[in-house]
Amino acid sequence: MNRLDVDERPGVSVGLEHLSLREEPLSVFVEAAAAGGAETVCLSVAHPGVHDRRVLRETLSQLDALNLSVAMGDGFLLAPEEGLDGLRRKLDVLAELGAPLANTCAFEPDAGLRRGPGHIEDLLGEFCQVARTAQVDVLIEFTPLSHVPSLAAAVELVERLDQPNLRILVDTLHLARAGEGPDDVRNVDRRLFGYCQLSDGPRVSESLSAYLDEAVNERAIPGDGEFPLGEVLSFLPRGITVSAEVPLRGLKQAGISPKERARRILDGSRRLVARAWM
Repeated sequence: MNRLDVDERPGVSVGLEHLSLREEPLSVFVEAAAAGGAETVCLSVAHPGVHDRRVLRETLSQLDALNLSVAMGDGFLLAPEEGLDGLRRKLDVLAELGAPLANTCAFEPDAGLRRGPGHIEDLLGEFCQVARTAQVDVLIEFTPLSHVPSLAAAVELVERLDQPNLRILVDTLHLARAGEGPDDVRNVDRRLFGYCQLSDGPRVSESLSAYLDEAVNERAIPGDGEFPLGEVLSFLPRGITVSAEVPLRGLKQAGISPKERARRILDGSRRLVARAWM
């Protein structure tokens, strides 16, 4: 059985994404995640701390002491300048983190460029094959800011590539901003889903630039916004890893500590997941 056959995975994992506390040192993030009751964390393979040998050793030791695992490595950018060699190097970093999942994204900063999965299809397929030899499963994250702009586009891409270790990451913010929702999730084969990044927010965004700022700096704690998160979760496989990605710039500027921000994020996430699944 492939590790991503998540319907057969027991229990519910509620983790914390590093973007939630991205301005904090890794040690502060890990400590806050553990204090908030996270079961897993996500780290970026592009983060400077991960490439500092001393910081990496200390982080791995801290994770072990706090009984936290790295569920996923973020930061695998599908771009010509990155290429397969760049993705291979990041895969080596992922191996040191001990993470079983590599999250890819085809972010495209040029808003005037026509977007489409065809721009990155070959590179993603090649990376899946390389990752498979390393016993790593691959996620594709869709967002209107990328060449895979929607869940529908991600489904078409995954089905076309037909790689056994490739699944879809659902970020609930990107799902909403793509104009999609629970019905779109319900109509997808559950076996195609491999991970969920959970956050909340207003039902619509004012502009693309406002959405970008929201994604990086200020999301709502799950349960505090207008997204139909309970319905979305109800159509995802039970046991899929759910990890909160909720940067809270306003609370940081108000002097709220990283531990308290993590606690609020994780408490809200657990309540919402419990209502949806239990």
